[in-house]
Amino acid sequence: MTARILVVDDIPANIRLLEVRLLAEYFEVLTASNGPDAIETCENGKVDVVLLDVMMPDMDGFEVCRRLKSDPATSHIPVVMITALDQVSDRVRGLEAGADDFLTKPVNDLQLMTRVKSLVRLKSLTDELRLRASTTRNIGIEELLSRNFSAEDAKPKVLLIDERKSSFVRIQKMLRTSAELDVATDPNAGFFQAAETPYECVLISTAFADFDPLRLCSQLRSLDRTRFLPIILLADAGEEGRIIRGLELGINDYLTRPVDQHELTARLRT
Repeated sequence: MTARILVVDDIPANIRLLEVRLLAEYFEVLTASNGPDAIETCENGKVDVVLLDVMMPDMDGFEVCRRLKSDPATSHIPVVMITALDQVSDRVRGLEAGADDFLTKPVNDLQLMTRVKSLVRLKSLTDELRLRASTTRNIGIEELLSRNFSAEDAKPKVLLIDERKSSFVRIQKMLRTSAELDVATDPNAGFFQAAETPYECVLISTAFADFDPLRLCSQLRSLDRTRFLPIILLADAGEEGRIIRGLELGINDYLTRPVDQHELTARLRT
């Protein structure tokens, strides 16, 4: 998978660090050291994903994101905001500005590549719809793509497979206003529920006492009706090996506990 990634940061060392990581994965990298240059690059060139630092002089990342998302020519470009680890308020402001996802400093390689690849896939699907809209009449896709959905319109139907009550109750509270959430505490029952119900996403916990959650991921990917169903793994810190194996099996994304509400919301949106 290759794509053109725009890295925006006023500190050259930060740009270089991300650039080296992305080039190693064969992405094409563009850079900008300020907001106006970033906006101009998005307007004039083919950009697939923007990695945008929050703290920049003159025009901060929130304003850059807001302008990109308010312009029909650039609103379809996924924006990942890079925030400080403890700044929850930045994530709230980022969502309000239209950000598609978040990365926290210091940026972890696994997180970086997972987020970028996921959003590149999203951008590819969006581009396909936009292309069809430009060549097809009377189907209203262009209006659909540019429409501002209400919270009710955008509410996804989600299945959480998790046997720990303390864990799934917390997720239920996080998503009570942003998703229609079903919970399965038995992984085998969860598999059949996912296969028989038109969910938009499945969240799978790794915290099972006597069951390998990656087996469930593999089963979902092997079944025709769930082969392309988005899967997000909820993992504990230190489970990088399991996460990497899950990505190899075809999961779309992951979150590590403690799960942040704003990150979870962003994942479900993308």
